[in-house]
Amino acid sequence: MKIRKMKTYQIEFFTAAIVIVLVVGGLAYSFASMPPSDDSSDDIELLLDRAGSADSTPKAMQRSTPVVLAEARAMSFERSITVSGSIQAKRFALVSARVPGTLDAVFVDEGDVIEANKTELFQTDSVKLSKAVAIARQELTVSQCAVQEKQAMFEKSAAVKQQAENDLRRSQELLGKNAMAIQEVEKVESQYKQCEADVKHVRALIDLATAQWEQAKLNVTIAEKDMADSLVVSPICGRVSERLCEPGEMAGAGTAVLRIEDLSLLEVSVYLPAEYYAEVIPNQTAMRVRVGDTDLETRMVSYKSPTVTHQLRTFKVEGLIESPPPCVVPGCLAEVTIVTDRREGIGVPAEAVQNRAGHSVVFAVQGERAVEIEVETGRHAEGQLEIVRGLDVGTAVVAMGQTLIENGSPVSIVQEQSL
Repeated sequence: MKIRKMKTYQIEFFTAAIVIVLVVGGLAYSFASMPPSDDSSDDIELLLDRAGSADSTPKAMQRSTPVVLAEARAMSFERSITVSGSIQAKRFALVSARVPGTLDAVFVDEGDVIEANKTELFQTDSVKLSKAVAIARQELTVSQCAVQEKQAMFEKSAAVKQQAENDLRRSQELLGKNAMAIQEVEKVESQYKQCEADVKHVRALIDLATAQWEQAKLNVTIAEKDMADSLVVSPICGRVSERLCEPGEMAGAGTAVLRIEDLSLLEVSVYLPAEYYAEVIPNQTAMRVRVGDTDLETRMVSYKSPTVTHQLRTFKVEGLIESPPPCVVPGCLAEVTIVTDRREGIGVPAEAVQNRAGHSVVFAVQGERAVEIEVETGRHAEGQLEIVRGLDVGTAVVAMGQTLIENGSPVSIVQEQSL
């Protein structure tokens, strides 16, 4: 077995030697058959270099790396938070029946334009309430007649009293002349006192009838008010967004029949984490609002909730949207950016900053070679990274190809980005 293995090894060795000889001979024949030219010496030198010249490695390392430059520019950097919020109407009304009862009619439908204090919305139990008004007015008439009756009774009682008073005076005169018995005088005096009491009684009846008359007047006023309240008009301007009840259904007090929203003034509301509470100041903190493809520009925060919810540790922030475009309506999803701080600084493309040996660096180009510059970074904005220290405005830095170079590497500028 050992002899067989050695023989196999020798055969492989001799076969490889023969192949090398044939390859070298083929190359020699090829160069010998090539026509003479000025570049033949260069080709031979290149082949020799590839074959293992001692100087081949340094020449390969001297190749330039193509790079793209971008200038550091002055720009604004913000501390902000972007969250999703919702659009809702600032002014809205859930209109319910003032007088409970059956809905006779609903005069508006969803989408209708409403005018405040003019547009009739719906009515409840108009027949019942109209009859109640008629009854109250009839009771008022009855009470008025009762007052007139009591006044007539008073006049009668007053006349009887006057007659009794005259009889008493004459009886007393006759008694003074001893022309009338004292018992008869006492009877006349008793009749006078009874007539006087009747007058007081009738006066009390007149006061009672007058009070009942006033009560009937108030009942008429209440009945008329209930009748007027059965027909509900719009409390605000806007449009009907929801119709919650239909004719024939019972509408109790406090049960919403329609929802009306004023679309001329909207508000966007979002919830922010509690750590931003001190940084958000109403009428000072800016917010950018975007709904779909519609940019609603920058506006101020109009409201901040006075407390933070203990369940989620968030607080509510709102901003007004005056005269919104037609595509922005209540219920839309909004992308809101709350800007808590803003400052000017120097920015470079974020990808231009590399982390080398635990330090943030950028590469500039000087004399066709890369120069490594250590920098201190800050905030991000629009794909740019803030350079707090280490770089000046206008300095060109490598924005593409920076991952392939080191400090001192030869580079070739392909183009400069325009920011």
